[in-house]
Amino acid sequence: MSRTAKVEDVSATINYEFPVRIALLGGPKSGKSSVVSKLTLGHFRDTYYPTHSVVPILFSYHATSSVARAILDELDTKHSLGLLTSVSSVSLSPVIYQAYSKTLKSDKLPTQIKNDVYLTHSHHSETYVPPEVSPILVELVDTPAYNPTMVVPFLEASLYRKLDKEVLHKLADEPRKPVSTNPLLVASGASELNGAIDGYFFVYSAVPTSMPPAYESAIDDNGASPKSTEGNSLALLPSIKETLDEAWREYNAFRTKWEMGKESDMFSLKSALKNMFKDRAPGSLEAQRKSLRSLQSHSELPPNPEDPSDPNCPPPAWILCTHVNSPLASPKLIEEGKKLARDWKCGFAAIDCEEEVDAALALMIREIVERKKLRKRRR
Repeated sequence: MSRTAKVEDVSATINYEFPVRIALLGGPKSGKSSVVSKLTLGHFRDTYYPTHSVVPILFSYHATSSVARAILDELDTKHSLGLLTSVSSVSLSPVIYQAYSKTLKSDKLPTQIKNDVYLTHSHHSETYVPPEVSPILVELVDTPAYNPTMVVPFLEASLYRKLDKEVLHKLADEPRKPVSTNPLLVASGASELNGAIDGYFFVYSAVPTSMPPAYESAIDDNGASPKSTEGNSLALLPSIKETLDEAWREYNAFRTKWEMGKESDMFSLKSALKNMFKDRAPGSLEAQRKSLRSLQSHSELPPNPEDPSDPNCPPPAWILCTHVNSPLASPKLIEEGKKLARDWKCGFAAIDCEEEVDAALALMIREIVERKKLRKRRR
């Protein structure tokens, strides 16, 4: 956060070179595409159209609602914290809560505050008025319905390319078929789900199922009703998180191996000249090779850092519960989503596309900004 000395144009976009990239993950009929349509177009379709491929949508986000502008306010955090803690549909993540708990102590508060993503212009008055916020360039990545049997956590290179016959062997003699495996994270290649994702929305629906239960399944053998969590999109979230965590562990190991490989490249002229007059300890090359081989073992992958200031910490994730205003919505599913967010130490927001949903996007953007600040302080 920087206090601008000169007054800048609040209508200009700051992050036009590096848009905020957010991916939406969830099961079928969880409402991912409806949320994307509501945020980008202002409306959505009630008819269900399944998403079959990864769809990135780039748009300029204007925080017009008072709630969204209060969330993005870095100056008067007291009012933002009071507003959000009084809303039962939102549970703050630890990073957001700590950011709102800090207050600026100054006799003369600045009018404008600028970070890497947006600029705020405040109007100081006796009553709190949320600041004006500059437009934010956002890329929402809509994804197909999560299927545990068709998803791989991590790929070093994208599958969406043409391979030579020496790689495909006899498979090249058959007609090319579309790739059915969906990776959650790709290190290189033409893929939107790469390491440049800034945040994830785990989306599930508050409606247990779109179909009425069968008569036989209404009561189990013991005469009790089945659990409400069976067969709904909330039950997929633990699998999504586990797979995504595994993907980021493999991605961090891949980056480590890549950097170590570059540093020990014996064919590099720069490396050769640098090491020509350098006494190399005996066995150092062999030690590096052993370290590289150890990283290739999946069982030895280090866990993901939990400290948000760590550069290797995965991007933030927020749980989105959709269709909360539906007459078929289950209050139990909403509460179970909140409990899951507390267990995972992430944020939670219950929304409905019949109303404004940009507060959830503002919360995600604010957490991304706060994590960027923490990493800058760590350097």
